Amino acid sequence: MPAEGWGYRIILALSGITLILVIVYLLVSQQNRAVQAKINERQQFINQSIQFAHINETLVRIMATVAVSEKDDKLRDLLTQNGIKINPPAAAKPPTGAAPLAPEAPKP
Repeated sequence: MPAEGWGYRIILALSGITLILVIVYLLVSQQNRAVQAKINERQQFINQSIQFAHINETLVRIMATVAVSEKDDKLRDLLTQNGIKINPPAAAKPPTGAAPLAPEAPKP
């Protein structure tokens, strides 16, 4: 079989195309890994931000409770300056041993 035949040229072209495709695949997969790493970093940041938001909310509630219970005007002012409004309880809770009030019966 001569090396100059059309079959040889087709096989040579196909092997060259295959080699090019393998190189392209390797480059694309490497870029894909880099993008996935960036996405994982962003997701981790989002997850941590959510956890910190819960911690911040709890901390602000505790600070507001202390400001009201200790009547700490400086702490109340600090919270107000940062946009946090403190609403003290409107009415005292009934004692734990007291029976709840019965609802009124509907009028005919």
